[in-house]
Amino acid sequence: MSDAPPVQSLTAFAKARGLVTMADARGHIHAGLRCAPPTKRFRRWYEAETRRLLAEADQTARAYGAAIEAGRIAASPRATLEQIAEGHPDLASTHAARRVIEKRRARRNAERMDHDANAQS
Repeated sequence: MSDAPPVQSLTAFAKARGLVTMADARGHIHAGLRCAPPTKRFRRWYEAETRRLLAEADQTARAYGAAIEAGRIAASPRATLEQIAEGHPDLASTHAARRVIEKRRARRNAERMDHDANAQS
């Protein structure tokens, strides 16, 4: 049996404890942005609820960080851009990662060419 703490993502951490994540807050925000608030009362409630969800999401992130620091859980490893680019070709994230890699490669090549041109001058 291993003594290593279990690997757990922020989402899984929050779900297991019934906490709010930034995804929950964003869902609320985007749902409210679809239409203009019909009344002042609704607008006030919407703004108060948004502030509450953002505050709770921040508390969840801090609790997650504290649990990692205490060694109760281990953070899930983050995927690199290259790993994402090798994903399923139907996923938008795969295409976005490939575009970012291409832009970075083009920028590096342009910087090298500028550097070489300046060095020869």
